Amino acid sequence: MALRGYGFRVVRSAGAGSLADRLERFGFVKLEEIPGREIVFGLAGRFWRPDGGLRRLTREQFLAFAEEGSVKAAWNLQVLRTEESGTALSTETRVLCFGTAARRKFRVYWSLIEPFSGLTRLQLLRGIRREALRTARRQSGGNE
Repeated sequence: MALRGYGFRVVRSAGAGSLADRLERFGFVKLEEIPGREIVFGLAGRFWRPDGGLRRLTREQFLAFAEEGSVKAAWNLQVLRTEESGTALSTETRVLCFGTAARRKFRVYWSLIEPFSGLTRLQLLRGIRREALRTARRQSGGNE
């Protein structure tokens, strides 16, 4: 994502709205949200192309999307209570390829970007954790 010029800006663009707002500006569409628990975004295109071949879609268009030679991916952030005062934040991506050629191209693409995708997710999760801890300290009257 960062190589295309939008990944790290999505994660780090302070003052630019919520994470959901930033993701939507870069082509993701919000598919579902359970406030305070989970949010799911979608993205469709030909990710292996230099520009990502991204398609700007509404939620309904994304759900119906099945263009041969393309893929669509659904990505979530989920908050789970781990104990009385603890929580865990997780993320998962699911990809659907439309056609053999898309599946083959996506496999090659994924083999190249998987390590960077993992790093981007780790930075995203760490950033969310830092912000949650800052907010908790402010609410409890502590210093940052």
